[in-house]
Amino acid sequence: MESKADQLVKEADKSLKGFSLAKYFRGDRYESARDKFKQAATHYKACNNYTKAAKAYERAADMSRAYKDEVDETTDLEDAAMCYVKTNDKKTAAALYTLVLGQYEKNQMHIKAAKICVSLSEITEGTAPITWLEKAAVYYQMQGSRASADGLRQKVAETKARLGDYKGARELYEQLARDTLNDAVLRSAARKLFFMALLTQLATFTGESIMEDVTELRERFDEYQELDTQFDHLTREHMLVSAIIEAIQEESVEKMDAAIMDYDKICVLDELKEKMLTRAKHALIGRLHDLR
Repeated sequence: MESKADQLVKEADKSLKGFSLAKYFRGDRYESARDKFKQAATHYKACNNYTKAAKAYERAADMSRAYKDEVDETTDLEDAAMCYVKTNDKKTAAALYTLVLGQYEKNQMHIKAAKICVSLSEITEGTAPITWLEKAAVYYQMQGSRASADGLRQKVAETKARLGDYKGARELYEQLARDTLNDAVLRSAARKLFFMALLTQLATFTGESIMEDVTELRERFDEYQELDTQFDHLTREHMLVSAIIEAIQEESVEKMDAAIMDYDKICVLDELKEKMLTRAKHALIGRLHDLR
């Protein structure tokens, strides 16, 4: 199948070099060559040769540009970018996605622009993913897609937490929860968002100030319960936060471990939640060490 793809590329190149008729037929020539490059790319993908597929899509984009069709060119560049992602060439993929985004923005195709921003968030590093996710959320908001926008804002909060910006993550989780309370359809999600806000606050605890920290956590916990009546003593989230507050106030690492284990038996902790709870535990251990 790869040999078939190679042959299609050769045929496309030959048609471009060998064409000698009037200039009025150049558009047809480029369109025909584009079709062959796209067919070749499809065959390359079937063989898992994404490097050749990406280059074939780029050649197709060149053809689209030659006959001045921005829609086709944008489609070809996006296909090429996706193939480069498959080869782990994130730098080239990001460059192509940025070109595609520019076209979608120019044509006010906000949903497509949002999806490209999400793709960019998945292949960039550092704080760049946050920027792209925030931008995508704005595009969805502009189109009235609140659920999609909020989902991306949650990803922003999670990314902030993973990068260690616990304060920024807490503020965003809390804002999302408050906003959700005003929506009858989404209201049920508020509890878990408030819970994440509390976990990110726990992650900021230090041995030196843990007793002041837990008092502030208690106050915020009480406030969240007043705001969301579903965040009550019957929920696993409430049980865990209550038990952790009690363990810290009693300066008991054992009780804190037991509370976390009880929660994990029913609601398996993911890596991020476990990391934040571990930070709080280390703060408590640090407090006890300083008292000795």
